[in-house]
Amino acid sequence: MDSFSSLGLDEPIAEALSSLGFAAPTAVQAEAIPALLAGRDILMESETGTGKTFAYLAPALQLLAAKQAKGPPLVLVAAPTQELAVQIGKEASRLAAASGIELRSVVLLGGSPLSRQAGLLHGSPGLVIGTLGRLADLVAMGALRLGGLGLLVLDEADRLLAPETEDAALLLLGKAPRTCVRALVSATLPHRVREKASPFLSEPVDVSVAADRAVISGDIEHWCFFCDGRKRLDFLRRLEAALKPKRCLVFTSQASRVETVAGRLEALGLPAAGIHARLDKEERRVALEKFSEGRLRYLVTSDLGARGLDIPGLTHVVSLDLPEEPTVYIHRAGRTGRAGAKGVSIILADGVELKRASKLAVKEGFVFRCKFLEGGRILEPMPEEFFERAERAERQKDEKRAEREARKAGDEERPAGKGPVRNPRASASRGNRADGSAPGRRPAKREDRITRHMPHGERGRRGKDGDGTPS
Repeated sequence: MDSFSSLGLDEPIAEALSSLGFAAPTAVQAEAIPALLAGRDILMESETGTGKTFAYLAPALQLLAAKQAKGPPLVLVAAPTQELAVQIGKEASRLAAASGIELRSVVLLGGSPLSRQAGLLHGSPGLVIGTLGRLADLVAMGALRLGGLGLLVLDEADRLLAPETEDAALLLLGKAPRTCVRALVSATLPHRVREKASPFLSEPVDVSVAADRAVISGDIEHWCFFCDGRKRLDFLRRLEAALKPKRCLVFTSQASRVETVAGRLEALGLPAAGIHARLDKEERRVALEKFSEGRLRYLVTSDLGARGLDIPGLTHVVSLDLPEEPTVYIHRAGRTGRAGAKGVSIILADGVELKRASKLAVKEGFVFRCKFLEGGRILEPMPEEFFERAERAERQKDEKRAEREARKAGDEERPAGKGPVRNPRASASRGNRADGSAPGRRPAKREDRITRHMPHGERGRRGKDGDGTPS
């Protein structure tokens, strides 16, 4: 396997990367670092947790070390969120300190006075990192000059080139000199993004690396619990008692629910906070700091709010719903199990989501392990038992819904003084089941990729006080 020095990095930087936990270059680093050092434009597409940030920071630091003269910035990195910009700044400082290289850098964030940030640029920082809108404002007012730029990075480029922000991104791409190396970096670079950036790129190297197997299988366990949508927050309370996760990131697909979910968790006695785009900058910083330091053990966010976050020591990820797009789940799961650590990604799924989970596991090549939560213990049944109980719970839910609808219809149609509507379940019990199968017949065996990995003596074991119903 290649070493960092064999990629063309100076020895101090190569050794620094090793000291920061990279035993060897990741796949994306092995392709991207030589290309950037050679002065090639690059399209870097790789999953979360594969080392993309250091793949461009290492060449950037080498460029800065080679040209110490003061003047306009040599490297500019644009990010879609304040959290990501701050995180990139911290990683750059860590790498420079480990390399023994003096780094003049500044992080420019929206929400701070423009005049004060323009003043920070008077110190001639070699590396400028910032949120896209703020960088574009400073360029437009002439405070940020790009004439000497040697490397421009658009991190999370798919978001920066979204319709609502593409004007600012295209401004930076267009203002950078022709000799400047341009790098578009993201977990996904769809055709629309590539087409928008194409006029500003010169024969770019396409570095598209599939997710490291460790991200979706090797270091991460994928657990699946059956749970009705209305019971999922209470399920988290019960899961806390059984699992006691050290640091858990909770995802909801709806950004509007982040505060509601965080508030409910707090009310249930779980130390939690939520982060989303509308949250005040200081509140976001405090929430992330508390979570990173372990003062909060639950952080609730949406998929958009979590883009770019890298929280060390994240032990568990819980998805309150299974996203429609498979890559979104991979992004979620990839938040844990980093740098050789182990992690657990948990989904709470109803019957429809279980079917999607099975297809996702087959497509991505990993296994969801079926779990029950009973009597304060986490048990792992045989897949057949898991699905049989899940289907039974779904049938019961459908029957109750049909009973309520029939009762409502009867109340509306029954003349005054007439007796109650006959219970529709009484006749249903004498015929076929609600799902159409004959009574007494075992449901067909499901050939799913949701299965188990447990010693024989553990299979199907139930808690003493378990009621046999999936949570």
